[in-house]
Amino acid sequence: MHQARLSSRSSCHRILLGGLLLCATAFPARAGKYAGEFLELGVGARGLGMGQAMTAVTDDAYSFYWNPAGLALVNRRSVSGMAASSFGELSDPLASTMQVGFTMPVGLANLALNYLRFSVTDIPRYPSYPDAAYSFAERRRLIEENGGEPLGSFEDVEQALFFSFAKLNELTLNFGWLYREIPMRIPVGANFKVIQNELDGHKAQGIGADAGIQVQFSLDDLITLSGLGDLCLAARFENFTNTGLEWDVGEDAINYNHVYGFAWKRRFENLGVVLSQDIDHRYETVHRTGLELDWKSRVRVRTGTLGRQDRWTYGAGFMFRDLSVDYAGFDHDLGRVHRLSLVYHL
Repeated sequence: MHQARLSSRSSCHRILLGGLLLCATAFPARAGKYAGEFLELGVGARGLGMGQAMTAVTDDAYSFYWNPAGLALVNRRSVSGMAASSFGELSDPLASTMQVGFTMPVGLANLALNYLRFSVTDIPRYPSYPDAAYSFAERRRLIEENGGEPLGSFEDVEQALFFSFAKLNELTLNFGWLYREIPMRIPVGANFKVIQNELDGHKAQGIGADAGIQVQFSLDDLITLSGLGDLCLAARFENFTNTGLEWDVGEDAINYNHVYGFAWKRRFENLGVVLSQDIDHRYETVHRTGLELDWKSRVRVRTGTLGRQDRWTYGAGFMFRDLSVDYAGFDHDLGRVHRLSLVYHL
């Protein structure tokens, strides 16, 4: 009986999720606000564990998503991979996300190639009985004759390919009137992305671009006191080319978005602390906050908040030699979200 309840609940959630996805396809002119929504799910367990407040924190292979500028801080070739189950049981999630990527230094810059895929399978398909064509009694009779069983199922597959470029710039800012110089690191980066969606036989394709910058400096140098830690100010600009998405039933666009962030980092002998916040403007002004604690740069625990959703996230990770493994999760109305990611440095 318990399994039956779980199955029924999962089926209802699939119907709800499928209905939302179909609305975006059936009414593309109205769905621009939510076009490319799968790209908002994020990548990497570290980012989710810190409440997605990553614009000023990111410095690894997953920077292509959070802020392409962070790729400039990767000093070795890296292979990354992520698997995530969303909304439901681990053995039977409503949706799945996967990512694979490769990052490498080339001369004075870094290049990266990443593939991201989101899918929802076995979405039940039910017959449509529009009000204009059927009376209430006729619809009820047809549903009873069918036994309430679906006529089959369909799936939603959304994927993107990212080509990224990043470069680290270093300079010294001279405050002449203060008689001091402040060394700064300013990584910059950009993405070119190709997006492809397929939902119930309808297909869409589009291209777009993102850009980002980070400005990193020591508070010790700025204020001439020791033990204050480091500060990073950052910004990322998503879909600044007004990413187009062309469906076989119409056209759509993924809205431009800009995100500002800051992060404070401090080491206390064996303990490291990172505190971050992002201000996201995609739908409305949303504040996301993240916290990370690490022990000897080997074991890490994380928590954060997802802003308007008012949900806490959690996560942990460890690094063994050249392998970094991270887990994160949070509870959603449709079910629990799990994410596992790794980075291997070659």
